[in-house]
Amino acid sequence: MAVGPLSRYRGMEALEVRHATRGTTRSLPVRRALPAPADPATARRHRWTGYDTVDLLALRTLGREDLYWALLDANSGRLPDSYRPGDLLLVPSADDATRIERA
Repeated sequence: MAVGPLSRYRGMEALEVRHATRGTTRSLPVRRALPAPADPATARRHRWTGYDTVDLLALRTLGREDLYWALLDANSGRLPDSYRPGDLLLVPSADDATRIERA
């Protein structure tokens, strides 16, 4: 099972599960360890207005709306519903969010 180079699941091993009726299926783990939150000294900040959506914020700040997960990870995995107007979000640099390490 291939995942894109910018996917939050890149580099994770696929699990093989054997079913009595469906045979063998492959899937990615449901949970993964969160990286360390963004460094407040180097990350940009965004004040949550209540009208924002995380995917559009990712599009404006990181250049791709499918990198919304990088914003969530940078803020300790907080879900969008937990933000209140006035909260400060840390925005990682686009370089960090889109860095691809090649072997």
